[in-house]
This record gives sequence, C-alpha cells and structure tokens, in this order.
Amino acid sequence: MKARKTWIIAIAILIAGIFGYVYISGLKKPPKRKAIQKNTVALTTIVKNGELPLIVEGSGQIKAKNRIDIFAEVNGVLKPTPKDFRTGQVYDKGQLLISIDDREFKANLMAQRSEFQSLVTSILPDIKLEFPEEQKKWDDYLNSIIVDRPIPQLPETKTRKEKFFVTGRKVYTTYYNIKNLEARLDKYTLRAPFKGIVTESNINPGGLVRSGQKLGSFSNTSVYELELSITASEASLINIGDKAMISSHDNVNSWEGIVSRINSAINLNTQTVSVFIETSSKGIKEGMFPNARIFSGSILNVYAIPRNLIFDNSWIYYVDNDSTLQKAEISPIRFLEKTVVVRDLPNGMRILDKNIPGSFIGLKVKPVSALPSK
Repeated sequence: MKARKTWIIAIAILIAGIFGYVYISGLKKPPKRKAIQKNTVALTTIVKNGELPLIVEGSGQIKAKNRIDIFAEVNGVLKPTPKDFRTGQVYDKGQLLISIDDREFKANLMAQRSEFQSLVTSILPDIKLEFPEEQKKWDDYLNSIIVDRPIPQLPETKTRKEKFFVTGRKVYTTYYNIKNLEARLDKYTLRAPFKGIVTESNINPGGLVRSGQKLGSFSNTSVYELELSITASEASLINIGDKAMISSHDNVNSWEGIVSRINSAINLNTQTVSVFIETSSKGIKEGMFPNARIFSGSILNVYAIPRNLIFDNSWIYYVDNDSTLQKAEISPIRFLEKTVVVRDLPNGMRILDKNIPGSFIGLKVKPVSALPSK
C-alpha cells in the first residue's frame, strides 16, 4: 500500500514539472538590445615629403694627427739638454730633444777617417804614374779630408781603368763604411721633426739608453684627428671634405672639423667603417672623447617616421578613405636613433601618429589629427 502511494506522488510531481516548464517557456522573452558600434579614435598625421638634412653622428677619441713614438737606435748614457725630455715639455721644430753620449763612437769615427786619409795618401804615387792627368784631382781631395768633419764625396772617375784601380785599393769600401758610421753618429742626437709636445717620457738624464728602447712619444699640437666608427650604409653617404661639428661630452664646447679620410675596408668584428675628422681648432686635447656630427648635404623627397610605428622594418598603418586601417609598404633609406627616413610615400597619405592596441587591417577608426610637436 505504501509503495503504491509513493509511485502516485512521484508521477504527480513529474506531471507538475512538465506543466511548469511549458508555462515558463511560454513567457515572452525581453527584447535584445542593439549593439552600439563605436569607432576607435586614431591619432593621425599627413605625409608631406620634403628635404631632410643628411647628418651622420658618432663619437670617438681625439688623437694627434702627427704623433711619433721615439726609440733609441744606439747605446749610451743620456746627456742633459737645455730642455729636459719630460711629459708636457714643448719644443719648436728642429729643437734638440734628446742627446746621447757619443764621445766613444765619435773617437772611433775620427780614427776611421784618419785611416782613410792614409789610404788615399798611399795611392797617390801610383795615380801619378798610371793617371798623371788625374793627380791634381786626387791631391785636392786628400787636402779636403778633415778628420773631425764629415768625409767629402769621392771624386768622379773618368775611365773604367781608373775606377777599377781605386776599387782594387778598397777606397770605395772604406769610404762607404765611414759614411755608414757618420749616419749612425746622427742617431745620438734627436731633434723635433715638428712643433709639438712630449706626451710620454720614459727616460731621465744620466740613465743608460739601450738600442731599441722606447724613449717616449712626441705629438703635434696644431692638428688633431677624430676617428669615428660608422656603419657601412651611413659611411657610403659621407664624402671627403664634408664639414663636421665636434662637441664635448657635456655639450659645453664645440669645434669645427672636416672629413679628411675614409677607410675603404670594413672592420670584421664591428662591421663598421672608420671615418677620420681633421681639426685645427683651439681647445682640443689629445685623449678627449667627444661627439661629432657630419653634415653631408640633404636627401630629397623623403619623410621621417617614428621607429615604433614601423612593423618588420617594411610596412606601416595608414587610414584609407573609408576610415579603415590599411597596410602601406615603405622603402627605408636610413635608420636613425628615433626615426626612419623613408621614400616614395604619397603626399597627403594619412598615417598613424600613435599605435592603436590590437589594431588590424580593416579596423574602423575615427581619424583625428595629432597636435604638431613643439
């Protein structure tokens, strides 16, 4: 009896549920709201192709154009000079830089000249017999030899017989040996090849100097060079003679310069080209690390676009006549720090001035002209 009641209650609940579902389904649904389409605001700018100055920038170290490292070619003790060869000392062209004690070498040279004088004296009797017409010439030459002065040039022989005679007596061999010693004597004294300053000194008066020892460095103070490492693409835009402006690291001082040399080889490690700027401006010091701007004319019919607006270095967004975003291919000709110079964009094209998050080709936008930058 109880089981029958349970089944009757269950069937009643099921029937009530079916009627309730049908009733609720029959209720009137609320009207759907129409989606309000809202265009995305796009800040845009109008392309106006024009002429842009071609400026290449870089930085490097200032070096003296004429700078020499001085090495000793002889041995000896360094002698005192009117001006000690020390860092910061200024010399005029031809002024004595370094003097090494040459007394021993000079005495040996004078002995060699005396022996040569004896040699010439010994051949005079034979010359009188074999070449009487040349006797006066050799007599005059013998009288011109002074042991404490450079040996005079040998007289010219007029015949092969006379030449072979002089050669057989070792006159030429002895003469050129002495000339070699005289050239070496000059190495004991070093003079300034140009007006400049000592930038490095490794010696003191009274110290022993050895052959091959570096004595110091000497630099010209009137002409300097600044070496810049420029990318190969930018280096192709620079010409010798282009003007440059050199500025100190803090931009307080500036100097004028000119491009003097361009290396034709590319550095394998950095893939850059060395460009040299020459300057004679006052106030520049060797060792400075300034910035430089090279002015190489201008580029026609180009436009500069911010780098963040370019995708894959090949295309940008522009707003079409139907206010949708479209893709425009570009032709970059130069990449700068913040902008890219492009060519062949049509005048009047409306391009984005600021990227739109989630933008895509065909996106409907509301173009608004961007305010010009101050």
